[in-house]
Amino acid sequence: MKVEMINYTRKYIIDIKKMEQLIKRIGELVNCRDGVVSISFVGKKRIRNINKRFRKSNKVTNVISFPFLDVVAGEKIIGDIVICPIVASEEANKYGNNFVDYITFLLIHGFLHLLGYDHIRKEDQLLMEKKEEEIFKNIPQQNFIKEAGH
Repeated sequence: MKVEMINYTRKYIIDIKKMEQLIKRIGELVNCRDGVVSISFVGKKRIRNINKRFRKSNKVTNVISFPFLDVVAGEKIIGDIVICPIVASEEANKYGNNFVDYITFLLIHGFLHLLGYDHIRKEDQLLMEKKEEEIFKNIPQQNFIKEAGH
């Protein structure tokens, strides 16, 4: 699996190698070992604009996924995951969660959306939550993101 990462934030530093290892492990656990996943870390303004443009929701959110699941120039493109670590940090603090664990969970959540999982209907939500927990329990804890200056 190939991971492309762009960090549009100035507030967070991402260890690309550790994040790639994490995404590859998530891929292994869902039997998706080859293809390209693009991950972007963005600020509140950008994620609000993305959410408004593509989901018609004019509010900030923690993660948005764009499944592609096609072949381009001989490469299998799985899709894009966009995460707002600022929102994630606020939510982690609000719910008493560890920030890195919460971002990891959002990556898992986003990856499952790329593979067609959703949580619109209750039974689909329960299936997705079970899969998220199963994956989370089977990945090594990676300290791949931190606030700049810490």
